[in-house]
Amino acid sequence: MEVALPAGRMFAAERGEGKPILILHGGGLDHRHMMDALEPVFADRAGWKRVYLDLPGHGRSTVDETVATQDEVFELIRAFAKTVFRDERFAVVGESRGSYHAMAFAHVRPADLRGMMLVVADGMPGATVDWRPEHSTLVCAPEGLAEGVSAEARARFSRLVVQRPEILSKIEKTKVPAAHLVDASLAARIRKNFGFSFDLTAPPAPFEKPALILNGRQDAMAGYKDMMDGIERYPRATFAVLDRAGHSLSWEQPALFRALTQDWLDRMDDDEKPEGR
Repeated sequence: MEVALPAGRMFAAERGEGKPILILHGGGLDHRHMMDALEPVFADRAGWKRVYLDLPGHGRSTVDETVATQDEVFELIRAFAKTVFRDERFAVVGESRGSYHAMAFAHVRPADLRGMMLVVADGMPGATVDWRPEHSTLVCAPEGLAEGVSAEARARFSRLVVQRPEILSKIEKTKVPAAHLVDASLAARIRKNFGFSFDLTAPPAPFEKPALILNGRQDAMAGYKDMMDGIERYPRATFAVLDRAGHSLSWEQPALFRALTQDWLDRMDDDEKPEGR
């Protein structure tokens, strides 16, 4: 699916039918990573249409040179959602960079959402880094496993908390090719205007919809303390900090990731059942 907007053209991959979920990947990636992580959740579950968006300037989503701030990136994502979902409420999933924009929806347009899921979020753009855990690998790869793969894949693999052969293969198939599609000019402009004009840590009101917040106990990039400190913003959130998980949590702890995601979907479904059923 492609949607033409005044400042860019947004691409998304669709799977399934039913209530819509907008799914936002992390910086430097594209929709393929989140599709790999989430589609197994829906292998035996109907009723949800998954819309995997390439963030502006990522994958096949392009923007013009007027886009220069995080606010403007969010407005493109918001315009895409309005065009595709029209007046239908949707759920939103955001991982890492995508979590900023998921939280922005909850901040400025909570009535549009059925629920929100945040994966390896760190609370807000520009959050401090001094308290985040140092990198550690708790499950090491067999010696020689990374031989014969690209230097880029080896570097990404070395930063994992859990190093398994199947994850190395996923990096080669999703993260490495996506990195080469990033609009470097947009990325440079956004680095100068990384924060939103509004404060994600001070929403106008708590977000009263089913939420799921997943962080890695060993995540050296995002940590978990920002989200722990801000948990009262989300009174219906399940908040899980997973051991043996870093910034690739969905790959490092796939069974827990899927189980907790299923519970989040259950809670949204139950919210819409007639009372007493």
